[in-house]
Amino acid sequence: MSEGDAMAEDGRPARQERLRVLVSEAALARHVDVLASAITRDVPATETLVVVGVLKGSLVFLADVIRRLPMPIEVELVETKRAAGADRHEPVRVLDDLEALPVAGRNVLLLDCVLNSGRTLEVLRSGLWALGPASLRTCVLLRKARRDAVGPPPDYVGQEIPDTFVVGYGLDHANRWRHLPYVAELLEDPVRE
Repeated sequence: MSEGDAMAEDGRPARQERLRVLVSEAALARHVDVLASAITRDVPATETLVVVGVLKGSLVFLADVIRRLPMPIEVELVETKRAAGADRHEPVRVLDDLEALPVAGRNVLLLDCVLNSGRTLEVLRSGLWALGPASLRTCVLLRKARRDAVGPPPDYVGQEIPDTFVVGYGLDHANRWRHLPYVAELLEDPVRE
C-alpha cells in the first residue's frame, strides 16, 4: 500500500474515492517537533505552561506536543459547539466555564488541531485574555487556506492545507476516523453522508 492510500476504520484499505491522505504520519511528527521547538524557545523552561486544548479534535495533537516540551505542563480542556447544520458564520458557543481555568498570571498555550474560519480560536482567545494570563499564545497544527478567516493569525502553525473537510489524527466526521495516524481529506460530501 502506498503512502497516499488510506485505511478504512476496520483496518482494510479504504475505497480510493473515500479518503485521500493530505498529511502523512511522518510529516505530522515533523510538524509536532518543529512546533514544540518553537514553543520551547518562547516559554521559559522553569515556568509552568498551561496548555488549553480544544475538544475533541486536539487530543492527539495535544498529547504529542506536550510530550516534547521541557517545561512543567498543566493541561486544561474546553469544548465548543456550533448549532447542528449551522453555517460557517454562526456563533461559536463555549460549553465549559472558562473562568474556572487557572490561567490568571500564567503562561497559556491555546492549542487546536485545525483552524477553519478562526472563529473558535478567536472566541476562546478573547475569553482567556479576559482572565489575565501573563502570556497567551495560540498553536494550530493545520490552517485551512481561507479568505474569510477572522482574528489574528495563530502564533504557531504546522502546515497550511486546502479548505477541504479533513479527518484523522484526532479529527472526525460523525465521531469516526479520529484514530487514523495521518490527516486525510474526506472526499465524499460529509453533509450528505
